[in-house]
Amino acid sequence: MDYGKLLNRAWELIWENKFLIILGVLVALTSGLGSSTSSSINFRIGAGADNQGLGAPMPGAVSEPTIPIWFALFLVGLGLIVAFVLWVVSTLARGGLIAGAAAADGGQTTSFSQAWSAGWSRGWTLLGIGIVPAIPGLLLLLLAGVGLLAYNAGKGLGVPAVRNVAVLLAMLACIAVPLALVLELVRTFANRACMLEGLGVLESYRRGIQVLADNPGSALALFVIQIAVMIAMFILLIVPGIILALCCLFWPVLVFLQGAVMAYFSTMWTLAWQEWTGRPLTSL
Repeated sequence: MDYGKLLNRAWELIWENKFLIILGVLVALTSGLGSSTSSSINFRIGAGADNQGLGAPMPGAVSEPTIPIWFALFLVGLGLIVAFVLWVVSTLARGGLIAGAAAADGGQTTSFSQAWSAGWSRGWTLLGIGIVPAIPGLLLLLLAGVGLLAYNAGKGLGVPAVRNVAVLLAMLACIAVPLALVLELVRTFANRACMLEGLGVLESYRRGIQVLADNPGSALALFVIQIAVMIAMFILLIVPGIILALCCLFWPVLVFLQGAVMAYFSTMWTLAWQEWTGRPLTSL
């Protein structure tokens, strides 16, 4: 594989088909959802402000704000709905990016609406492919919830029982986390099998694993190149990036840059898939 030609071709396609950047912006919508979990909100959920059962407040102490539990549940539900909608839009945009880049590389006339329609037409399959990497984490979360309920239901279990449950969950996490990472990697290939070969969810994963197994060296090299490019971009843009992040007026520029990076790497993997499956690169 000629990596220089592939990287240059990816740049040519992005430059000549800038609607791919818009799709990249849509893909980037879910890239920062997890960052909000690191923030904390200092309030107490309750029906009243008299701290019943918690003891009287200290003299001169400032009482913490309270919110009704129904309102807290409403906010959580609303946040989950918004996150789900963004995930759906991002997943469909991934398919559109693949279809748009492949069509442009093949010399076909394409546009944002055509690329988005291609992703929309394969929406259910793309969503199914996107859910698979989350299954190990969801199962681990479910087991953790069951363990917490069991602990609350019988606190007389003692320290050894609690320790055993914690060790079991830690062992399962050691399995679930690497498995989720591997599935996320294979998802990159499965999405292209879905969009470019019209396969279903399981068939796309099988095809993706087959292509990855047939080209492990090239795939690893591309992955290393992607990391190297991202590190170089981070070093070059660290100061401008801090300025953009601190000034909210520049946030659209930051989102645009994230979209361009997403579009570039997605196009790079699409071109690599084309070559791995017997479709040689073209040039403008």
